[in-house]
Amino acid sequence: MLGSVHTSSPTGLTTGEDLKPLIQFGFLKVIAEPLFLLLRLVHGFVGNWGWAIVLVTIFFNLLMLPTRIMMMKSSLKMQRVQPKMEAIKKKYAHLKPTDPKRAEMNAETMQLYKEEGINMYGGCLPILVQMPLFFAYYRVLANVVELRQAHWGWLPNLAVADPLHILPIVIIGSMFLVQFITPAPGMDPAQRKMMAFMMPAIFGVSMWNYASGLALYWCTGNLLNLSIQMVINNSSLGKEMKALAAKRAAKKNGNTIQGRR
Repeated sequence: MLGSVHTSSPTGLTTGEDLKPLIQFGFLKVIAEPLFLLLRLVHGFVGNWGWAIVLVTIFFNLLMLPTRIMMMKSSLKMQRVQPKMEAIKKKYAHLKPTDPKRAEMNAETMQLYKEEGINMYGGCLPILVQMPLFFAYYRVLANVVELRQAHWGWLPNLAVADPLHILPIVIIGSMFLVQFITPAPGMDPAQRKMMAFMMPAIFGVSMWNYASGLALYWCTGNLLNLSIQMVINNSSLGKEMKALAAKRAAKKNGNTIQGRR
């Protein structure tokens, strides 16, 4: 919209430069500008910036769903071969870290990955795709002037913090539930519990005084992720991950009890 607003020339005519340069998306401009155009397009249909944020966030998360499933499948494959990985490590455990024969261990590990069809970067690549989109969306919601004085529900101004702090509280609760119900076979149970409490608290507090438009985006994404995770947990993929997580926890508890004896 600022592209249609021009500064006044010396003659008094509004024929000077437009005000579009006032909005800076930084180095993510190539991603942020199309996202803003999409947001504005949706706003044109629904007539409310809050609902536009909700709908674009849903679209954004569904677009990223294949990468999320890819990450889970990659993690599941890694956990399936964990016993074989431990056998390889045990085979070379007597070697010093500087021993040249350790190259044979790496070769066996890579051969195992190849035989099992595991891409060792499979869990990282989806994140590399998601992060630029996430930060670009963040830049859009933090900089567009259209959110100023825009209302949604109990929020009188999407450019300022939620006056009732409802969104940050929902962010904390929903993020905790997502962390709690997401199977994590490769993570230590104690560490998983700590992350389930710490991460929601950190992000929730950070959103406490942020613009409610950003909090609305984050809250919508969390609630959608919670729904998606519940569906995944009831799928064959989710059930196998939960079984592996339970097996790992039981094994760890068994080792702990034996150690105490």
